[in-house]
Amino acid sequence: MIGRLCSATPEAAVFARFLRNVGWIFSSQAAIAVCGLVAMAAAARALGAAGIAVVALVEAYMRLVALLVHLEPWQAVIRFGSEALEAGDARRLRTLIAWSTAVDIVLGLAAGLIAFALVGRVAPTLGLEDHKGLLYLAAFGIAFSLRPTGVALLRLFDRFDILARLDAALALARAVLIVVVALAGAGPAAFVAITVAFALVEGTVTWALGRRIMARTLPAGRADAPHLALRQNPGLLRVFVNSNLLVMLRQVTQRLDVMLLGALASVEAVGFYHIARRSAEAALRLGRPLSQAIYPELARFAAAREAARLGRFLTGVSAGFVLGLAVVLTPVLIWMEPLVALVFGDGFREASTVVALQVVASAILLTGLGISPAMLSLDDDMRLVYLRLAVTATFFALFWPVAARFGAEGAAATHVFCNLLWIGGGALLLRAALARPFPGRVA
Repeated sequence: MIGRLCSATPEAAVFARFLRNVGWIFSSQAAIAVCGLVAMAAAARALGAAGIAVVALVEAYMRLVALLVHLEPWQAVIRFGSEALEAGDARRLRTLIAWSTAVDIVLGLAAGLIAFALVGRVAPTLGLEDHKGLLYLAAFGIAFSLRPTGVALLRLFDRFDILARLDAALALARAVLIVVVALAGAGPAAFVAITVAFALVEGTVTWALGRRIMARTLPAGRADAPHLALRQNPGLLRVFVNSNLLVMLRQVTQRLDVMLLGALASVEAVGFYHIARRSAEAALRLGRPLSQAIYPELARFAAAREAARLGRFLTGVSAGFVLGLAVVLTPVLIWMEPLVALVFGDGFREASTVVALQVVASAILLTGLGISPAMLSLDDDMRLVYLRLAVTATFFALFWPVAARFGAEGAAATHVFCNLLWIGGGALLLRAALARPFPGRVA
């Protein structure tokens, strides 16, 4: 009966597909969140606050360099790949994927080399003089990653189910391995090695599965030289740069904060903050199905110039998501202290306030997860970049004095305030973008 209702109208069919994809992503992200918390709890109990701080700083370095150097093409691929599919142009799509793969290879290697070269300068700053080997290992881990192109392919061809199963399976395997090495009494090196190994496997397998789906779906043919994708897709370079700027500006606050706090607070405070950040990331993982599943749908609406349907779809999805978020997180915040003690041990009970603030910051961010994909789909990415620049500048202007005065709690509170600025400003920009006509727009 539900299937008949969902196929009754085009709008219902879109929602049915969206809900199916959300279901796949949500199930995988829920599994990843649970496995991540289990792994973090095992690592925290095995290493203590000081040991977990070492792992946190190495992972922050690894992710920060990858973020700044390895710009990811997946959002641009979905944006212009949707147009190619709408036009039935398989050759254009293949060329776009060839360009995306080349970007992943070149920028991945560049990120690894830069990370390797900077170890000597970074290690003393982070207090990791005795752990330089871990930083070198992290550099190797970011040098080879084709995951962005693989993710773009699987989402573009509506194979969220394959991506969900793969991510959940890898998360489970990683959690089991971390629990094993924790029980064996391993030190920080073992946990960093696991992170690096799984990053390499994840990227390679995702890309291979995406290529396989493309080969099965498209008619036989070949691609043009990768650089011709820029000519075939006007605006590709702009969307590629701006979409990465948005991610970069958002995540740089979530990578540099750990390292900045390390210069302002004790090692134990950094460990507490890392626990809080990872707990908040678990909440974000449960909300990312909205952003990940909604972007291909919004890109299809935009490719068909159906802005009115785009707005209605986004409003309906966002309203339901905000309501569900309020229901889920309220009891978590009420019982935060006993939950933290239960999961991480009594030694981390003092981190409950920091965890609560980070969860609130994540919840605020989750309420506006549809803003970025909608603005990118409407080709209004520049205004979003300007907003993100302003919010990021505000974050760093506040972080140092607030964290210096209030420690980890102040650092977390800065995230709360800046996420409020981002959501409020983004909502105003999106409202203006939907009201602004453009050539070919369907009312």
